[in-house]
Formats: sequence, structure tokens, C-alpha cells
Amino acid sequence: MSDPMPADGSASSANGARPFDLEDLSYRLSPDLVTLTEGRPLEAEAIRTMRTHIMARHVEDGRRGLAMCAPTEGVGCSFMAGNLAVSLAQIGVKTLLIDGDLRAPSVQKMIEPTTPTDGLMQSLVVSDQHPYDLIHPEVLPNLSVLFSGGVAENAQELLGGERFKDLIDRCLRDFEFTIVDTPPINRCADARRISTVVGYALIVARRHMTYYTDVGVLAAQLQEDGVKVVGTVLNEV
Repeated sequence: MSDPMPADGSASSANGARPFDLEDLSYRLSPDLVTLTEGRPLEAEAIRTMRTHIMARHVEDGRRGLAMCAPTEGVGCSFMAGNLAVSLAQIGVKTLLIDGDLRAPSVQKMIEPTTPTDGLMQSLVVSDQHPYDLIHPEVLPNLSVLFSGGVAENAQELLGGERFKDLIDRCLRDFEFTIVDTPPINRCADARRISTVVGYALIVARRHMTYYTDVGVLAAQLQEDGVKVVGTVLNEV
């Protein structure tokens, strides 16, 4: 991977407080955010095509959230989540990207704060911590990010609590669209819990790597949990 591109941004909480240490935060943006990167037109166009389908069949129907799920690791679930979030923001959709993988978080590899920051884990652990104080607003125009805040040994318990549900419910109200990146289903059940709370899921598979039967099993598990699976996207990266 080539060196990340710098981007400047500032952070403030919903109530006007500044929860981060720096007066002005900046972020290093990975070239894997292909709609921001010259030289990857085919991948960028594929992301825009996915965005068009999501807008037509999901956002315009009033659905405000999507959990990105994968049957196994290594299929590019975080890549798809980050790129879909950026592409939606580029057309003016007020978007929130949440790193819901509290076991091996990846969003910060694509959008890296220059200073370590708390995130989802702390919002679920610290009783007097307002979750919105940890959302980074306007990392890019129309794009806000809630990072994982690290690795949690009790990830399933944190995600299974009412505090997580309350957070997602509020995000779905306050943002036009919320995308949650999740860990692969073969590692843990976190993705099923997250998808149940969000209500809708998109399955990410990878060419020459993902088995058709694994996609079918994941789709069946999510549907058993009452989740609406809006489709499957095939990653060729």
C-alpha cells in the first residue's frame, strides 16, 4: 500500500464540547478509499455502482442503516464499508461510519487519526461517557466516524447490552445513513448481534475465496435473527 494522503478536520461533540486532545485533528486517508484516489477508476466505478443500488433500493425507501457482514475474514468487508460510506458522503448523504469490530478493528487503517482516540468501546464501557462525544464529525464533508476505540475482551457482552442498542437507535435517527463494519461471522457472533440491532445487512464475499455455501449459511442465520439481507456484493480487490 502506498503512503496515505493527509486530510485535515476538526472535531466537536454534538453539545459543542471538544472531547479530543488536539485543537484540530487531522486524518491520514488510505489510497484504498478508491473514490478519493486517482489511478483506480474501475474500482471507484464499482463502488459508485454499489452506491446507486443502495440508494435506489435502501436509502430512498427510508432505511437508514446497514451492517456490513462477511462469512470469513479477508474478504474486504471493511474496505467495502469504508468506501460505501465515503461514496455516500460524496453525494451529500449525511453518513456515519462505525467500526463495530471490537476484536480486530480496521476502519482506522483507512481513516487514521493522527492522535489515538477513544471510540465505540469506551462509549459502551464508561457509564458517564456520552457516545456522541466520541464521534468524529466531518472527517470528510458529510462523513462522520466512530472508531472502535481499541480491542475489547468482552466484545460480545458490550454489543449485547442495551447501551449499544440505544446508541444505534440514536444514530439511525440523527444521521441520514449509518454503516457499521462488523467482524467475520466465522470468528464470533458479533455481526449477528449488530445486524439485529441495525435491522439490515449487506453480505460481502470475495471472488476465488468465498464459498457460495458460506454466503448462504450467513444469509440464513441473519434471516433467522429477523435481519433483512439487502444483497451480496462480490469484492474483486
